[in-house]
Amino acid sequence: MPTKSAFKFLKNSSRFRTLSDETLRKLVSHMAMKYYPGGTLILRQDDPSPEELHIIKQGSVMVYTDREGQREVLDYRGEGDHFGFTAAGGKSAQAASVEAVEDLVTYCIRLPEIPTLITEDPALAELLTDTPGGAYRFPTGGEIQRKSLLYGESEKLLFTAPVRELATRNVVLARKDMSIAEAARLMSSEQVGSLVVTGEDDLPEGLVTNRDLRDRVLATGRSAEAPVSEIMSTHLVTVEGGEFCFAALLKMINHDIHHLLVVESGKLTGVISTHDFMMLQGTSPLVLVEEIDTQENVEGLIPVSRKIMGLVSLLLREGARASAVTRIITEVNDRLERKVLTIARKALGPPPLPFCWIIYGSAGRKEQTFKTDQDNGLIYQDPRDEGQAQAAKDYFTRYAEFVADGLRRCGFADCPGNYMATNPEWCQPLSVWKRYFSRWIREPTTEAIVAAVILFDFRGLYGDHGLASELKAHLMDTLRGQALFLKYLADMATSVRPPLSSLRTFVLETDSAHRNKINLKNRCIAPLINIVRLFSLESGVPETSTLERIAALKSRHGAVKESGDALEQAFEFISLLRIHHQFEQISSNLEPDNFIDPAALGRHDQKTLKEACRVISRVLDGIQREYGN
Repeated sequence: MPTKSAFKFLKNSSRFRTLSDETLRKLVSHMAMKYYPGGTLILRQDDPSPEELHIIKQGSVMVYTDREGQREVLDYRGEGDHFGFTAAGGKSAQAASVEAVEDLVTYCIRLPEIPTLITEDPALAELLTDTPGGAYRFPTGGEIQRKSLLYGESEKLLFTAPVRELATRNVVLARKDMSIAEAARLMSSEQVGSLVVTGEDDLPEGLVTNRDLRDRVLATGRSAEAPVSEIMSTHLVTVEGGEFCFAALLKMINHDIHHLLVVESGKLTGVISTHDFMMLQGTSPLVLVEEIDTQENVEGLIPVSRKIMGLVSLLLREGARASAVTRIITEVNDRLERKVLTIARKALGPPPLPFCWIIYGSAGRKEQTFKTDQDNGLIYQDPRDEGQAQAAKDYFTRYAEFVADGLRRCGFADCPGNYMATNPEWCQPLSVWKRYFSRWIREPTTEAIVAAVILFDFRGLYGDHGLASELKAHLMDTLRGQALFLKYLADMATSVRPPLSSLRTFVLETDSAHRNKINLKNRCIAPLINIVRLFSLESGVPETSTLERIAALKSRHGAVKESGDALEQAFEFISLLRIHHQFEQISSNLEPDNFIDPAALGRHDQKTLKEACRVISRVLDGIQREYGN
């Protein structure tokens, strides 16, 4: 039974030291010590409530719920925190699971002893029922959102309401041999904006909307007696009724459509449209996308690009996760950049060779926030002779300059490292790009590693995507068996550590401009991205998004099987912290940066940031052991 050491531990604890020495001695007299290996499930959700109170002496635990197979982390608790106590004791079901994140040592007290202790010292009751940190708020940022000026009483329907609640359930069907005139009369009488067109087996084969009647009948002079099948859209995209509205919104943007079919258990139950989202939100990402698509020149895009800030405001009010914010910002920015690329192609005429415009860095990973640089390159088909090579060089040089200027005018700053298609080094035939990648992997100098961590996160944005796919396949093939390159990549990943000391205090910046602050991008987000990139290249995972990479790695990489959920949660939390920080700066007419003052955070968010840093550090420690750094 622990005595002096336990008393000293509680006396030095920020929580228990508020109790009297007499109460502490009584607590200690009932204590036993327990050990749990990392990964042990200590308490299981829905089991009877525990019979013991645990005070964490060493290590940490994760508290989470599991709803329909979806884990939601509620809290991380560490040294000096407690778990296991409920006022109802074993009379109620356990509300959440508790799992040891790492090897865990606790001081343990059986619950039957506690009522007597509480009667003797009511302060103990208050301390035990004041759960440390309260409910964990990784998904929405907790105290970050509450202190944000944006955060109001929004019902957050975009991220909480299932599609079925927004969809029009009055699905009107039309046979594909029905005339266009009959279809128009049917839409008018039923007061709907779309018809689902069915075939002989009564299964959906197409969709007809008011826009189709306008663009494919009135504008072209097509006979109203023609069958409706001649004007229907056959590209049908469905969404499950139980998915959140956010998922439907992304599908509309990705597929460039205005209607989705809603299905439940394989059966058609409704239709959801752009108009439904406009009614839901007043302002929608779909409105921005539509504005972008209707512009004919860069001048028209400039005012549209300025509206993206309003979109971020909407998403933050809705309580969006960081991944939702960055995905929508990326989708809108992608659409805007494609429009600039299309305008450039129209202005300069057809290219002499097929090409693909690629993007990398945060844009390639689909993780853009506010301060977005131009990280892009251009791959074109290998020319057959010198004449075609010169023609391609001349055209694509002018093309890249046109696009870079257009993007600058829309608020996309030049890349400080000049990783842009305007740099001749990054505007090359496919064979040259392949040589670059092969050389960096086989001769991994410091310069090569720097280029690789930027450019290997590329994805095709515009043009012949087959060129980007071929380069990606070449990258994956060349990486096989290249242990030396991976060793250099591991050295780079472990050279930057999260800002947390061995005493679990933050290591703060010391330069005068950012004294006593933390660089969230360089010291927190970048190390996590580097970890996941290394594991992806080790395992041949072609995805570029950090969260998509983690999802793919969970079934393929041992370290991610163990720590994948924690890495996801850490990435979401740190990213949201950064987004709120930058938005508040922009709202105050300040230049956005990545430096936060941890002292300005609430206690829970300080604790959460520390736990996120510890998650990253533990994985980096594993990389060091594996690669012998």
